[in-house]
Amino acid sequence: MWRSRVAIVRVLAGLALLAAVPRAQRLVESVPDPYTGGEPAAMAAAGYVSFGPFPFGLRRSSADVESLLGDEPLVWIETAHFRIGCALSPLRLRGDRDWVDRTQAELTQLKERLPRVKPATRELDPWLRAHLIALRCEALYAEVRDNLGATDATFQQAPAHAGRGDPRAFEGFGPHLGMEHKFSVLLLQRAANLARYTRAWHGGETQAPSRHHDTGAGLDFAVAEETADGLLRDDFALHSYLVYNLAANLYNGYRGCYHELPPWLLGGLAHWHARHVSPRFPFFERPVGGENPVGYDCWQWDERARGLLRTGAFEPIAQLMERPDLKAFDLEQHIESWALVDYLMSTRRVAAMKFLRDVKDPFHQLRRAPTREEVHERARERFEPAFGMTPEAMDAAWRAQVGGRRRK
Repeated sequence: MWRSRVAIVRVLAGLALLAAVPRAQRLVESVPDPYTGGEPAAMAAAGYVSFGPFPFGLRRSSADVESLLGDEPLVWIETAHFRIGCALSPLRLRGDRDWVDRTQAELTQLKERLPRVKPATRELDPWLRAHLIALRCEALYAEVRDNLGATDATFQQAPAHAGRGDPRAFEGFGPHLGMEHKFSVLLLQRAANLARYTRAWHGGETQAPSRHHDTGAGLDFAVAEETADGLLRDDFALHSYLVYNLAANLYNGYRGCYHELPPWLLGGLAHWHARHVSPRFPFFERPVGGENPVGYDCWQWDERARGLLRTGAFEPIAQLMERPDLKAFDLEQHIESWALVDYLMSTRRVAAMKFLRDVKDPFHQLRRAPTREEVHERARERFEPAFGMTPEAMDAAWRAQVGGRRRK
């Protein structure tokens, strides 16, 4: 009798625990991906490694994230270079003609890997949105890798010298642009849950899009649909914000994330990639709890760049290079960084990537991180060898082009 009562208590406790699991989470866990059915062959054809559980940052897993954010209807996709948690809401495919056309083109691409996808669908269900996010992440990864003049094979072999022999030959410690671990991406619905996640694992609470370096575990990006007063419910805006932040993580992760790139270069590249998605949604770095700089609604940067150039608001390149923190940039510095990088990527892309690689050479045989001043000093030293001209000469060249450029 005593054992029977114990068994009954255990059953009731189990039912209570099951009832405590949020309905949205149980629903997602019980429904397999309708586009692969969870079949290994279909997943492999789509380029997927897993639908979870899997590691997700430092000393946590996708299951740990679900436990913390129980009311987020998360689905999980692991690709060749990313681990993605996605809880995006269903979305009607209608409205902005440019967005609809681009999304249908993406769906056509997806159909080549996932035959059950219907490009003419009128609604993006949560799983389909997750597949689109995975497609976009890997497309950006390929674009960044190609810009860097690298292939996946570049990063496959483990370094024998760990930067202690010839630091210029060092490619990092792992296969993902030099990072050992894959890049993590988390897309939530509720800003309050983003705050809980960043408080737990990003070192500080914020409801703004958040990038974080988990030392020893990779680079993480998290965002919520409710961010920016619900702006990110717009898929075009979300796509732009995703690309901005992932581009920053990918370039910072190149050859290992032992130090960040100079702010003007990192921000300029992030804006450059994001504005290729859509120029209508500029993103600005900001401190935790801080606000976007004045001029957030100004997105026609080609025209604004010419105006800032005429009024003398653009500072010399040498001065821009000394600015220490992207989060402290005003609108003018964001636009100038983008305009300069846009010029470099259109006229001197190989040299720009050589400069980036030179700046990412390991410091101090990887025994300690460099100071911010050491990174800036290296950027000053490597500028002329990479571009074949001084910052002052580059000033004259790019200002002449920006001043004469007309919006496309």
